[in-house]
Amino acid sequence: MRLLFSFFIILLMNFNANSSEYEWYKIITTKEGNIFFVDKNSIKKEGDIVFFTKLHEYSGVNKFGEKSSIIHHKADCKKMRLKYLKDFYFKLSMGSGEPSFIGEEDSDWITIRDKSISSDLVKFVCNY
Repeated sequence: MRLLFSFFIILLMNFNANSSEYEWYKIITTKEGNIFFVDKNSIKKEGDIVFFTKLHEYSGVNKFGEKSSIIHHKADCKKMRLKYLKDFYFKLSMGSGEPSFIGEEDSDWITIRDKSISSDLVKFVCNY
């Protein structure tokens, strides 16, 4: 069963990052104008571990000329920590168009600070 679940997650992460494939749910808008969404269809739980996909709509264009990103995450609900699994960065809003950069290296675990954007995202997916 674990092997099948792992295969499914890998298969899911290898699909195109086109935003139209997702069902985005807005989690938070910052006072700076950044908007964070979670794809409700991507939330997959295995015990205390949750896999999910996040869309970050930037308040403006960043120094790389990008307007948005779609990032696949792995979260540990019990230890309140997060990993980046695969990142897609876009020059257009809402993850539209072709990615300008794709990051495929898993990050180390990142401990989530209380009352942070990551905290809001992980609490949402862990309680979904």
